[in-house]
Amino acid sequence: MDLYFLELFNGSNSLFLDRFAVAFTTGYTWIPFYVSLAVLVIKNNKTMGQIMLIFGCILLGVLASGLLSDYIVKPYVMRHRPCYDPELKHLVRIVEGYSASGYSFYSSHAANTMMLAMFVTLLVRGKALSPMLFLWSLANGWTRIYLGVHWFTDVITGLAWGATIGVLVYLLYRKFSPSTKFISSRYTGTGYDKNDLDACICTMMLTVIYCFFRVII
Repeated sequence: MDLYFLELFNGSNSLFLDRFAVAFTTGYTWIPFYVSLAVLVIKNNKTMGQIMLIFGCILLGVLASGLLSDYIVKPYVMRHRPCYDPELKHLVRIVEGYSASGYSFYSSHAANTMMLAMFVTLLVRGKALSPMLFLWSLANGWTRIYLGVHWFTDVITGLAWGATIGVLVYLLYRKFSPSTKFISSRYTGTGYDKNDLDACICTMMLTVIYCFFRVII
């Protein structure tokens, strides 16, 4: 199965897709979006304790999803990345010279993005933002296979683990945070201003547009 999906998704004859995938998967690309999410949390929570609780849960989620992979699971499993696999690396198309260090299982990119997507979805309950977050995470998973740095099962495992951690840290957040419900056309059910959600969506869309411009620059 891994080899099938690697052959299906790894690289292409499209220079556009090659450059887009590299731009999309680069962590620095998404800093403006992460800042917009931080602003969303700060503007829509009244106390510093509430804000720090949310940021603390996100940090805990990152530790339990991505860093667990990088520092415990990958060194223990020691699975070669497709581009480094001694038996199969000749089948892997290296895209734009992109590579990644360390072992392959499981994808911390997939785990971290899905953890964030799940936690923010449960926290904010934005009808437009939520599906975009999940599509963003899935697209990040696709880039890892496309670039030949992860197997399909690395990505699927990362997505599943990230979703699980996202739910768990949200439950932890709810344990220490009072439950509130808003019934208003201006706010989501959990009290987040929809205009602030629109700002996050716009930032995400502008970042994708930036990835397109990176292709032609």
